[in-house]
Amino acid sequence: METKCERRGQLEIGIATHDGHVFAAFGSSVNGHNVTGYTRHRNGSISLTRWDGSTMLACRSEVIRRFLDGSIALMFKLTQGRFVIGFALGDDGMLFRGELLVRCDQARARKEAVALAEYWSEIDTEDEADPWHGEPDEAEGKYPDW
Repeated sequence: METKCERRGQLEIGIATHDGHVFAAFGSSVNGHNVTGYTRHRNGSISLTRWDGSTMLACRSEVIRRFLDGSIALMFKLTQGRFVIGFALGDDGMLFRGELLVRCDQARARKEAVALAEYWSEIDTEDEADPWHGEPDEAEGKYPDW
């Protein structure tokens, strides 16, 4: 298997080639206030990385809440009342979905981190219950009548 990463501005595409087939997926991105990356747990702190493993954000991180399934509400403390808060399925190698908060204090950032984690957790639960969003699963042999 070969992997590579292509970047276009603040958007990243991860590309894997396996057995002659090419697969692509969005990697890390910064779009407005939305931040997407991957967690990396090293030396007692968590950073955000790009799909290729390079560092995207490494500053004062704090796990606000750990959930029973291993997912976390996470906060990165920036300067001048800014925070990156969000949700990850785990603290190492897992997808992080978050937002940049500005003109904010720590108490509000903590509340927002938990609220955002609960939101993404609900979305993930819905996806697990119905991964095809009402469409038939081809693996089960249920094909649409076209």
